[in-house]
Amino acid sequence: MAGNNLNSRNMGHDVSDQPRLSNGQFTFKGFATAATMSSHRQQAALEAPMPVSQNAPLQERMYPASVADVVKKHAQNGHSTLQQYSPDPDAAIPYYRMGVRELGFSGGSKWYGQRIPSTDLHYEHMHFVGSEGSNFGLTLGGIFYESLPDLNNYQVEAPKYRKEYIDMAKNDIGEAWKERKILERFSQEYNPFVYKATTYNCQHYFAEVLKQAQKYETREKPLVLP
Repeated sequence: MAGNNLNSRNMGHDVSDQPRLSNGQFTFKGFATAATMSSHRQQAALEAPMPVSQNAPLQERMYPASVADVVKKHAQNGHSTLQQYSPDPDAAIPYYRMGVRELGFSGGSKWYGQRIPSTDLHYEHMHFVGSEGSNFGLTLGGIFYESLPDLNNYQVEAPKYRKEYIDMAKNDIGEAWKERKILERFSQEYNPFVYKATTYNCQHYFAEVLKQAQKYETREKPLVLP
């Protein structure tokens, strides 16, 4: 019968060369580094050049900071540069801005805007808030979206990021997560969640999306709008 011709190679991943425990189970050591590689990629995202407007001063355009400094600068400045979110549905070019709000737990208002010790992060939720009301951010359960009324809880920074590129970056990162989780399933360190409060939270995610979005920009269509 045809079924008798099946072997380990045509039934999926070839695992014949994987080491086994004494009970015969595979250890999948080759996949055990998936989580470590993921951590390295996240750090690389934070160290990549940040998007700089073509209208920025020459010094900034020649010597861009890291994309992490978008979040870092926000943390260092406190909330002095924030303004209340308001929609801009008639914008010539749709855009997102950095939006922040209190964390959704008891006492969140007390800590809102305060810097987490020894970090460049705030006690707050950070979110992409769109000119026409579209929005997204990262939480423990993954990507989530606020209702339009709830966007009134947000304050925003001034820089505007081209919506087209941010949406592309969001989708590309989502696909990369899916592929990474497939590999991590074979690892003893498998964790179904992307979110990690101390190493990959909503603020790290914001920085990674910006870094990815920068790859799509051209001189004619920059990421950061004037």
